[in-house]
Amino acid sequence: MESTGLKASGVRWDISDLYNDAQDARIANDIQLALQKAEAFNQVYRGKIAGETITSQMLLEAVVQLEEIYHLVMRPEVYAYLAFSSNTADDHCKALYAKSQEAMARVQNLVLFFELEVQRIAPEKFERLFDDAALKTYRHYLEGVRLFKPYTLSEKEEQIINKKDLTGKHALVNFFDEYTSSFTWQIEVKGEPQTLTAEEVRNLLRQPDAGLRERAKRAYDGRYGENAIIFSNVFNAIVKDHALEMEMRGHQSPIAPAHLRNRIAPEIVDTMMHATTAHNHLAQEYYTLKAKLLHVSKVRGCDLIAPVSGRREAIPFAEGKRLVLEAFESFSFELAGYTRQMFERRWIDAEVRRNKRGGAYCHGALPKHHPYVLMSYNDDLDNVYTLAHELGHAVHDFCSGKKQTLLNYQPPLVAAETASVFAEMLLTRKLLAEVTDRDLRIAILTGKLEDLFATIHTQNYYTLFELEAHRAGGQDRLSTQQLCEMWTSQRNAMYGEAVDFLSEQQWYWAAIPHFIHTRFYCYAYTFGALQVLALFNRYQEEGRPFVARYLQMLEAGGSQAPEQLVASMGFDLRQPEFWEGGFAVMKKYLDELRALVS
Repeated sequence: MESTGLKASGVRWDISDLYNDAQDARIANDIQLALQKAEAFNQVYRGKIAGETITSQMLLEAVVQLEEIYHLVMRPEVYAYLAFSSNTADDHCKALYAKSQEAMARVQNLVLFFELEVQRIAPEKFERLFDDAALKTYRHYLEGVRLFKPYTLSEKEEQIINKKDLTGKHALVNFFDEYTSSFTWQIEVKGEPQTLTAEEVRNLLRQPDAGLRERAKRAYDGRYGENAIIFSNVFNAIVKDHALEMEMRGHQSPIAPAHLRNRIAPEIVDTMMHATTAHNHLAQEYYTLKAKLLHVSKVRGCDLIAPVSGRREAIPFAEGKRLVLEAFESFSFELAGYTRQMFERRWIDAEVRRNKRGGAYCHGALPKHHPYVLMSYNDDLDNVYTLAHELGHAVHDFCSGKKQTLLNYQPPLVAAETASVFAEMLLTRKLLAEVTDRDLRIAILTGKLEDLFATIHTQNYYTLFELEAHRAGGQDRLSTQQLCEMWTSQRNAMYGEAVDFLSEQQWYWAAIPHFIHTRFYCYAYTFGALQVLALFNRYQEEGRPFVARYLQMLEAGGSQAPEQLVASMGFDLRQPEFWEGGFAVMKKYLDELRALVS
């Protein structure tokens, strides 16, 4: 029999404030207008941005027009992405998504000259342009453009890359999403066979039945092994595409573009990753302790997020909503107000159903518009945390949208996880403050520690695996066996002897969408979580005065570099002590758990 009960039933978003449907005539009109404006932009400004007659006012007018063009062409793409995510089987949505991506590539090629000319402005002249206070709003964006000058190709070459990506890496991403979203699994649950979605199978890993967890994990990861030819080829194609582009641009490391994109110094990331690896022992200590809680000699790979108590309280969506809103209200009524809008105006899609994109995200692409949240809510505490996490992103988008325009709106990835992880900490604080029951406190602490290990240590070894795979795969095609060996080697370095993994788990690298969507995304999670632990400590020390400075940091959006943002809160990212502060918080949770268990 099939699973028919939809959790968070009816909690579907309304995206009609963008367009009525995938065949809305306004979509074609907006795309056409964007192309017309891009062509006019090309005719008016080509040759003038790097010319002798460039003025602050001319550059400002060009940047404002560029934002208008991107806003027009991005709106259809945002709608298409949302519609495709919520129903990957809809042919109209798939066609629109492809059409919108093609339109974006055409617009990018028409306006590409602008950033190339910004890179050619003489340094002295570039500095003088900012004598005009109005242009200073865009200084961070324009400086960021110039950072890529050593790695930028000719205009014709850049245009060719934009076009070939439509049938290259973008096509691979679309295929990966559509193919994996079609997966279902047949698993015996309570003596009856059920057909389950990816979210439902992953949720089984939180069930108290150890045999069920093992069946679920073997089935889930095994599906990727059964499709090894497909996923190995997709992964290798992505790696080789990246390697060729890095060679053309002159990057010395496959991770270098991510550092530029994040506006972060490589040595800061290296310090953070080394500190994380040095604290792998915390995860190993925790899972040794968890074996005691589970009454087993050693935790298995299918037990990593298993409940440690037989008590398992269902938390329906309405209750999860209440918990998140109250956690936000305890910190800031302003942030809680943004969150309340997300529920009341139906900007959240939480219903569990077939052909829905896996995972969870908050999509806030346009500062003149509100964000949307997609997840599959499975009626448990973990999903309450996911809800809080994504609504933290939404809060960040609202705050940034208040002060920033499109080109300064999106924070770099390493700063993008700040509000989301901070929201989880607010939820943890609320739960621990209210719960006195020993077993429930143990459940909260284990859940939070497991989440922190997943966000910090796991993402660290994901990054190490990705880096190893790109370095090797950029030279020679990687076999599935090589990929599995690289994966298990990095994974085992984190968990040591504390965990026995199932054989099927060697394939789990193929299930990580970040490896396909965005190169070296994962270290942003490690960065964001450790940064938030330091910020949360400061909040607990200062109380209310901290709130205003925190809101100002969120309002900065992408208008400042991460190092500058963190410095405004009184921290130095270059010091190992900063990162050590995050691990001290984790150790505190672990010590409290030990005291409860002993």
